[in-house]
Amino acid sequence: MMSDEKDNVVFSKDYKSIEQYNLNGIIYKILVTGKQTQNKYSIIEITFPSGEESEIPLHKHGNEALVMHVIEGDFSFRYGKETLEGNKDTVLRFEKDISHSYRKIGKEQGKLLVTYTPAGLENFFKELGTSAMEDSKKYIQFDPVIVHLLESNYNWRFIFE
Repeated sequence: MMSDEKDNVVFSKDYKSIEQYNLNGIIYKILVTGKQTQNKYSIIEITFPSGEESEIPLHKHGNEALVMHVIEGDFSFRYGKETLEGNKDTVLRFEKDISHSYRKIGKEQGKLLVTYTPAGLENFFKELGTSAMEDSKKYIQFDPVIVHLLESNYNWRFIFE
């Protein structure tokens, strides 16, 4: 594969482009878009860097259910009031409207393959990844305008406890 970081695109052997975005060190690759599936589903690979623990904060989706497949690494998932542990080959289904978060545990790289049903949320990663924000996590957590726009556009929200 060849990479062009400027354009956030990776080309596979058949020259089909795969969009890739780095958000606070976590790499999001859009493997299958809703456009390719008549908006039935999308698939995103999320790679957490080695060296430190990383977390996707507590949030919930109003539109999408998701299936998370742990490809590598160890994770702790919060789903509603439950805490679940997952490692290679763990598969979990998260229903829409139930809050969840996930944390890569340990120093090794972690990788998740996430299927969103229906499609659409892949556009969130694209919008955030191509924005001019230097620290998206900081802006999302502290800028109520950005939080409101994301919630409105994608029918999901961060849960602040």
